Amino acid sequence: MTCKHLRRQRRLAWIAACAVTLSVFGVGYTKKAKPGTTFSLMTWNIIHGNGMIDKQKSQLSAYSPDIALLQEVDIGTRRINRGNNMTDLADGLYDTALFGYECDYDTGMLGTALLTDGALSGVQYMENRKEYAEIHNGYFHADVELSDITVSVYAVHLNYARSDWRAQQLYELALDVSEDKSPYVIVAGDFNLHDFSELSVLSERLTALNREDNFFATYHGLDWNTQAIDNILYTADTLSPSEVVMPVNGYSDHNALYASFTVLDPKG
Repeated sequence: MTCKHLRRQRRLAWIAACAVTLSVFGVGYTKKAKPGTTFSLMTWNIIHGNGMIDKQKSQLSAYSPDIALLQEVDIGTRRINRGNNMTDLADGLYDTALFGYECDYDTGMLGTALLTDGALSGVQYMENRKEYAEIHNGYFHADVELSDITVSVYAVHLNYARSDWRAQQLYELALDVSEDKSPYVIVAGDFNLHDFSELSVLSERLTALNREDNFFATYHGLDWNTQAIDNILYTADTLSPSEVVMPVNGYSDHNALYASFTVLDPKG
């Protein structure tokens, strides 16, 4: 299929530590996963390693999610001695790492990352539109082919400075999700929400794990209306969360959010 919205708003992401075959967005979903198929995903704002990259890596290893989405990832900056958060965390744990550039920072770059052992395709990235993007580009997309399922993943880090810019990013995200032909869609990351109502634009197709009646205080800071700014949204008609965990520690100013999912039988 063609997707006019994506073609207008996207460019290809910079890809590190992997070779990726690009495909047209939304293609390749003729075969559905068998009911009972499982996979896991973790999202975590790592605040450039926070001087605890080894402990963060130990946590990733302990939970071993099939897909790990990371925010506030540094590459080449002086505050991490010109290292690379993404490859430091991926090394020995994941074969594939995808970096989503957000901005130049100090001597290097700041961005997001996706780690997995799966194969990637359909990689597309939101344009950095100056009128509302500021630091955070918003999100990027990748189809992640695991052993028994291909999941359409949107890795999110929304704008924190202005709610109207964030609303625009959510609106564009909702358009892309509505046109996505995959039966298995995950939207996850740091949404920087002040209120859960901001997610209503995505509610037609997706269900949020982190919500008022199922609250996970992932953010430790006191400068936000809600501490539940990290989230995992999913297609509830095809996927069921079988386990949800928020590891609590001081490795970042955010707690990670982990979920395992089971594919549902479409017949009920």
